[in-house]
Formats: sequence, C-alpha cells, structure tokens
Amino acid sequence: MDAKQAEAKVYELIFAEIGRQNEMWGPLDARRDVSRGELFEAGVGQLDAVFDRRNGDETAFDEPPPIYPEGWSGFRSYGGDIPNIVVGISFLIQETKRLLMNGEDPTRLSRRPDQSYNPVTGLPATIEA
Repeated sequence: MDAKQAEAKVYELIFAEIGRQNEMWGPLDARRDVSRGELFEAGVGQLDAVFDRRNGDETAFDEPPPIYPEGWSGFRSYGGDIPNIVVGISFLIQETKRLLMNGEDPTRLSRRPDQSYNPVTGLPATIEA
C-alpha cells in the first residue's frame, strides 16, 4: 500500500468509526454525557493505553487510564494499534465537533518569532507523490 492509499484507508476507518459512534449514542447535539469534555478524555485515554502497550505494558487495557471518563463503562482494547488509534482519533474528532458547535474559535496560530524552527531536529520527511 502506498502513502496515498494508506491515507485514504485511514480516513475510511475513522469515518466508519464516527458513524458507529453516532449510531450507538445518537447525534452529538442530542447527548448529555459529552458536555464536560468526556469525548476528549476518552480519546486521550484510548491513545494513552496504546502508548503504554507500545512501551511494554501488557496490562495497558486491563483498567481504564486515569484520564478516561469516570462515568463511562466499556473501556477495552479494540484489537491492534490501528483500531485503538482510530477509536481514540474518532473520540477526539467528536470532541472537536462539539467545541465547534459551541462556538469555539478554530483559528490555528502561526509560530511566533521567539519560537524559532530548529534545523537540527528538522521537519518530518515529505511524501513523494
């Protein structure tokens, strides 16, 4: 699979997961359990467990990480890294959608002059088309 195919597959997986979440819990604007940032916490919690497992913690999915929403049940591994990352990203997309619906500013700020680019560490390698 080349980079473009992989990117298309990522979007396919994420949009399918968002669709699953919407089917399970209903439209975001109709839910009461997401008003306190629970989607953010769930997304970061899912990614935290992936991080821990990648760093050798075989029990990473046995208990929810401390950031995972306290009132939520069902924390688990969805399989390998890809499905667990997709679930985490989908929770974060749902949270971003909620913030936009609440009128938060989506403006991305540029680097300030005092935040200089470090050529030693560089930028990620570009993908050849």
